Amino acid sequence: MRLSTVLSLVLFSAFLACSNDAPETVAADPPVDPLIARIDSFMQRNQRAGFAGSLLVVRDGTPVIDKGYGLRDREQNLPNTPTTVHAIGSITKQFTAACILKLQEQGKLDVKDQMSKYIANVPADKATITLHHLLTHSAGFPGAIGDDNEPIDGADFTKLAMKTPLEFPPGTGYEYSNVGYSLLGIIVEIVSGVGYERYLHDALLAPGGISHTGYRIPDWGKEELAIGYRKDGTRWGTMLDHPLVNGGPGWHLRANGGLLSTTHDMYDWVRALATNKVLSKPLTDLMFAPHVLEGEGAESHYGFGWAIFNTQRDTRLITHNGGNGIQFADVLWYADEDLTVVLMSNANKRGMQDIAWHIGRMCFDPSFEPPVPQDAKMLDGPPAGPVGDRMKALSTIIGSTGDDAQLTAWLKENLGPGFFEDFPLERHLTVFAQLRKDIGPNAIESVQQTGPEEYEVKLRSQGDQGLFRIMMQLRPSDARIAGLSVEKE
Repeated sequence: MRLSTVLSLVLFSAFLACSNDAPETVAADPPVDPLIARIDSFMQRNQRAGFAGSLLVVRDGTPVIDKGYGLRDREQNLPNTPTTVHAIGSITKQFTAACILKLQEQGKLDVKDQMSKYIANVPADKATITLHHLLTHSAGFPGAIGDDNEPIDGADFTKLAMKTPLEFPPGTGYEYSNVGYSLLGIIVEIVSGVGYERYLHDALLAPGGISHTGYRIPDWGKEELAIGYRKDGTRWGTMLDHPLVNGGPGWHLRANGGLLSTTHDMYDWVRALATNKVLSKPLTDLMFAPHVLEGEGAESHYGFGWAIFNTQRDTRLITHNGGNGIQFADVLWYADEDLTVVLMSNANKRGMQDIAWHIGRMCFDPSFEPPVPQDAKMLDGPPAGPVGDRMKALSTIIGSTGDDAQLTAWLKENLGPGFFEDFPLERHLTVFAQLRKDIGPNAIESVQQTGPEEYEVKLRSQGDQGLFRIMMQLRPSDARIAGLSVEKE
């Protein structure tokens, strides 16, 4: 229809409206969904605290919120959008696991096979490692054996992995390991006869209708990629700005991390798995089975490339996150309640790992008001009074070698009641015993206040374990510990 014809129709409609004696009415704006308003308000507050990225929440097949926040490129002043391409870190592992399962579906391997069936010159200490062990982080390999950005090829990586001592005999423990998943990626190439990304694309992504996920095959334009920024605000760039080997990252990263994707692609991937579009139901069920407890005292199991939780509603939460200290991504799939939360960020900030979980809780609990991270304030050591006393007591108990009676007394005195409502005392004894083993004698190196009752305490181990960051949330009423998380720097 020509523009002049459209204009005539508009004017004629306006004439008819003016000729009508009925009073003019103005259509009211549709009511705002309270959940959408709460989530958007929460994300706007996070954005003001430094968050930048993309968020997609889908419930019962309908988007609840689909939006970008902050800038994907600060220098060019370009915003994040729902279609911005982000690095997804260790979420890559589930794609590698799906490749292995697809090869099993094609009759080319079995997860019960020993690694030595596909990799030559496997030493005696690794001879019993199976693909199942690699998939579930129970092979005994350490977390990493080199820098992500080292341009190492598959042959050299395999030689290095084979001569690396194991942390424990295969099948007797759990150690989250990038090494194991890189070896799985190498096996994908050996068995399929094509490159890792090519097999992933042709066997899984293309059949699933997923077109913006990969290392190089999607051939994104620079304007589509989110620029990563360090915590100090300096530019890190994108995955494609760092060394590549044969069209992808070196094998310290390939197949265990580094894939690029979008929130929409990740949702489509979850749906493709849920509907058995890319894998048969028996193999999809195998992927999501709770195979191995994620460490002693953990509340979750590891499947194949996914972590499996039971919620307080006795439903399944299937999830995984990924990050490199610069960029971060999180996928939460509440499988029995048809809710998916996908969060991606190009500016890894304090509290990033909690945002998607808070949003998931908001979807089920209208009364829940999540905290928002604030700018940190460096303190000159632990503050005076009960707050500082808790910090010093925590450092002391981690560094002590006392018996369970001493530890039990400390836990009851220092932990808030919520700890014991969620898990029994025995679980906490196990966790703190592990902290003693991992950290041991220590000194408080620095303290930052990250919120009204939130602190980041860095403990320097006096052994060779290094520096540990402890996030503490304290009850305002009595300074007892209401939240605690520990990670190694």
